[in-house]
Amino acid sequence: MKLSYRDKVIFICAIVIVILVAGFFLFIKPKYQEMTSAKSRLESKEAEKVEVQAKIDTLTPLVDQLKATAEEVQAMQERFLPEQDPYLNEQFIYEILDQNNVEVLSLSTTYTTAEALEDYIVYPSNVVAYDLLVQGDLYNELPEEVYNAYNDIDYPDPANITIGITNVNITYADDYDLTNVYKFIDTVAEDERIFRVLNVYQVAEDPSKPVYESQMTVQIYSIYPLNIEKIMEETDEVEIVAVTEEAAAE
Repeated sequence: MKLSYRDKVIFICAIVIVILVAGFFLFIKPKYQEMTSAKSRLESKEAEKVEVQAKIDTLTPLVDQLKATAEEVQAMQERFLPEQDPYLNEQFIYEILDQNNVEVLSLSTTYTTAEALEDYIVYPSNVVAYDLLVQGDLYNELPEEVYNAYNDIDYPDPANITIGITNVNITYADDYDLTNVYKFIDTVAEDERIFRVLNVYQVAEDPSKPVYESQMTVQIYSIYPLNIEKIMEETDEVEIVAVTEEAAAE
């Protein structure tokens, strides 16, 4: 059958259209979908990058805050004795007794026990707060507890913290005026570390003895100190770690 010129043109156009449609579905559409998918992944990664960068930007103030808190902890924990061998506690107390010329007849230490720190927190009581007092405080010089009382703010519950309590029992000899014992008590009171004379027992004077013999108990508060030096080594540097194929698959 002989085709006319018009039929040949139509036939050729049809073949071209079929080729174009087939090429679109076989090549162009998959590539377009792949490009769209890649663009979506790129946008997702860029959003993830922005999020990660925002987190990285917070590292510097966080590290600064961590170090500032560590310095506060360091200043606080220096007031406590470190948790240590009972012999070292005895040696610590003995040296202070010796400095004040208190004759030690015997010295013993109890096992360290853990007690709640809240048992030793005493909040101020009978705080006076009234309208004229608060309104007259133009420069905010009143203590915080006055404003707390005025605004009916309860004191917060203390943190659940435990400290070590160690009792050192001392049998001593001194003159009947207890001159050296009082010096020892004053030294303990002036020391910034947290330990105290818990009690001093009174006994009847014995004229047959040239010195006064009695007992007292010193209570030591101890903690396990935080390694501040390790914290101060922290930096805001970020180490980029390559992700393995196994980790990426997970």
